[in-house]
Parts: sequence; C-alpha cells; structure tokens
Amino acid sequence: MDSGQLQNTLKSLCKVMWDNNVTNPITYVTQISYLLFLKMLEEMDHEQQEARNGNYRTLFGTFKEGDEEFDFDPLRWSVLTSNPDNEAMLRTLRDTLPLLAKHPELSQGARAIFRNAAIVIPNGATLRRAVDIIAPISFLGMDADVKGDLFEYLASELGGQKKAAQFRTPRHLIRVLTQMADPKIGGTVCDPACGSGGFLIAAYEHMLLVNTSPEFVHEKVSPDGGVRKIGIGDKLSRAQWDFLQTGAFYGFDGDQDILRMAAMNAMLHGFDRCPMVQRDSICGGEDKWDEIQFDYILENPPFSGSRGDAKRSLRIEKGDKYVLFLAHALRSLRPGGTAGIIFPNGILFGDTGSHVTVKERLLREFDLQAVVILPKGMFEPYTPNPTCFFIFRNTGRATENVWFFKVDGDGSSLSKARKFGSQYRNDFPDLLAMWPERKTEEGRAWLVPAQRIIDSGYNMTLSGLGLIEAETVEHAEPEEILASVAAKEERILGLIGEMQELLAGGNGE
Repeated sequence: MDSGQLQNTLKSLCKVMWDNNVTNPITYVTQISYLLFLKMLEEMDHEQQEARNGNYRTLFGTFKEGDEEFDFDPLRWSVLTSNPDNEAMLRTLRDTLPLLAKHPELSQGARAIFRNAAIVIPNGATLRRAVDIIAPISFLGMDADVKGDLFEYLASELGGQKKAAQFRTPRHLIRVLTQMADPKIGGTVCDPACGSGGFLIAAYEHMLLVNTSPEFVHEKVSPDGGVRKIGIGDKLSRAQWDFLQTGAFYGFDGDQDILRMAAMNAMLHGFDRCPMVQRDSICGGEDKWDEIQFDYILENPPFSGSRGDAKRSLRIEKGDKYVLFLAHALRSLRPGGTAGIIFPNGILFGDTGSHVTVKERLLREFDLQAVVILPKGMFEPYTPNPTCFFIFRNTGRATENVWFFKVDGDGSSLSKARKFGSQYRNDFPDLLAMWPERKTEEGRAWLVPAQRIIDSGYNMTLSGLGLIEAETVEHAEPEEILASVAAKEERILGLIGEMQELLAGGNGE
C-alpha cells in the first residue's frame, strides 16, 4: 500500500466516524489511532515471535502488574475482529482497551496512548465498518516513510481545533527551524508544548540525516511539494542508537488526547521509550520536570490566552502564554544549549511588564542569534496571525548582535486554500544558505547590535528598529491589548496607593 492508497484509506475511516456523529477531529482521530495501534501491535508481536524462534513471550495473554492480573488476549486484533457479534466486539474493546495503559511489557510511550482511554464509537456496526477498512493494511510491509505519512495525515485532521489552539505547525517550517537549531546526537531535545510531536520527529530525522553516508541518503517529495532528504543513521554507534530511542526526546502537553498523537508518532518512528508526559509546562505547581534542563528546546507554543498562575521558577507571575513559554525556555535550556521557538508577532512589539522582563533577560543573559520574520498567512487556514521565530543559545553572556531575516514567501499561496508550487516565492532556501555566516542583504537581512534593540525599548519589529519603513501600523492582538491595558492600570493603581501612603505618613508627622 503506497502513500496515496493509505491516505484514501484514512479518509474513508474519517468519513465512517463523521457519518456516525463522531465529528470532533481530536475524538475521531483518537478512535482511529487506537484501532491502527491494535492492528500494528499484533503484527509486531507476530514478527518478534518468528524472529526469536519461540524464545519470546507474546504481548497477548495474562500478565500480572502488582497485585492485579490482566488478560490482554481479547485485544489481539485477529481475536477481537473475528467476533461475529458486532456489539460484543464493541463491548470488549470498551472494557479492555484502557488496560493497555498498565501493560508491563509495553513502552512508556505506548502506555501513554491508552492512559484514560475511552471508546466513543457509537455502535458495533460502525466499529465493524472501521475494522473492515483497516484489515487490508499491513504495517510490517510498509515503508517507514509511508508510516510517517499515515500519521501526518491523521495529525493534519487536528487543524480544526482552533478553539483549543490546536492548529498544526507547517511541517516545512518545522524542518527549517530545526535545521537552523541543528540538534546534535547525544543532546536532549524537549518540546514543552509538543502537540502531535512534529518538532520531535523533525529533530529525530535531522539527527539521522547528518549521521548518514551519502550513498544511503534518498530524497522524498513532501505533501507541501518540497523535496527533502531522508537518512538512515548508518554512522551511529549502538550506544548512540540506544540513547536516541530511549533518552533523547521529551514531549510535554497538557491535553491527553493530543499527547496520544505524539506518543503514536514516537512509536511509529521508534523512540517510544522516550518520555511523553501530560503536564502543564508553564503554570501551577512545580514538578520534577521543572528541575531538568535540556540541550535543545524546539516548540510552537499556544498563540492566544494569558495566565496569572505562572510557575515561580519562571520568575514572572503572569503574562501571555507564549511569553511564559519563552520564560520557560530561558529557565530550562542547559548552558551551551540552543532553542528555536515560533511566536506570534506580539513578542516583537509587546510592551507589557512580562514582555519587557523576558526580552531583557533574553538579551542580557543569552545570545539571541536570529529573529526570522515570517510572511502573513504562514499558518493559514488555521489562523491569520503574523508570526516569527527566534533562535538563541544559553551562553551566559549578553547578546552582541542579532541577525534579522525577512521571509516574504514559503513556496505556497499563503492563503486559506493553501497551494504549493514553483510558481510561488520561496525564501527558505536563501534563509538556510545565508544563516551560517549571517550574511546581510538590503531590505531582506540585517545584523543589528543588541544595544539598538535595548534603546528602542525592546521593540524588535523591523520598522521599530528603522530597518524598513512602516507600511502599516502593527497592532497587537485584542487579547494582548487588553492584557497591556490591565497591566498598566494595575501599575497606576499601585502608584496611587504608594502616593496615598506617603500623604498619610506626611499628615501623621
């Protein structure tokens, strides 16, 4: 089954769910993922049995975990789907699937998929239609890239979750940012708002590519029309492979359903023994993960919303979520480490107390190496918000110069009906070519002294720095304007309070 056939199969599965009133994208993608995993699990189990000539204990059967005993045989795909009673098959799935979260032989990532799992397929007939569509798929005979395409298509279905800010980061943008951050083998990579795991996959593929002999590198046409190189990592030692698969990647997300997608993605790529943890990275109480620093932080945090209960270790009390995630990166990036983070353009001109505090710390204690201004429409059709991304290192020294680059095209139409092709401008190849030496070009790339940014009140917009003429006034999003007004009002009230205390003290004398 090639990528096109697989995509048609997945479309059919999504339609089955939709036609039976399972219409929330996160919900029906989750239900489909459960079924795909069960099919894949039996194939993997059978392969291990053959490879080890019987010296292998099947994953299906009875296992003890603590004082509890579980029978996983009803979840064997061939057993489950051979039941002619559709409703009985559905009851079995509902009752036993969540138990996989306690399977002692499954990896941490695999167990995460089934934590608090719930089957919401409405009836046995719908389940039967779904398993009949999945039955012809053979995962063992499937190319690794095709498996990746399978999950990319499922992840793309999550783009409808605007209300939950769960829109999909364009994969070609993820690859560009990852290439600039250049995660090295042996380093730990964290995405504290990992979503479906796009940055973790990109970092994994990047490490394989740079450790692959030229004769083993092949090219692949991506869904966005771009050609990318794929490597197999033949230069990696056994110890490096082990670390890559068990300790290199850390994914955090507050949404359990979204985290399931990341865990499934990690499993398909072979590093499902790396931690995938449901947690809030920026707010609430501190936990053990707040004490750990990472060599690389790659992320696209939520664009909207603000919080007033930031973790104390972030050193700011409240602010827009993306500002808090920047503060998190400053705290969690290991000395010598590199971060690459996508932001809405509000980070450039925001002047609330939290904006200024975090940008001041970034410039005075870290090396802000690059600010890349992305074209409006980069995140269409999910949001029209203009965006940018930062690349910075934890050097312990103040930034001297910042390289700014303005991207006017990404190889697409930059519209809601997103189309890719050679007819559209694409500045990403030039960005990557000019980045190593920080080349400058009038109207496009600049090297700006950090002191100039400080003197501007930490305004990092191109017009605010006098690099281009302001064609239009750059306004903050409504949420940012309200947050700024509230912060300034609070400051005014505080000053009034101080003046009243002084006056009261003066009258007392």
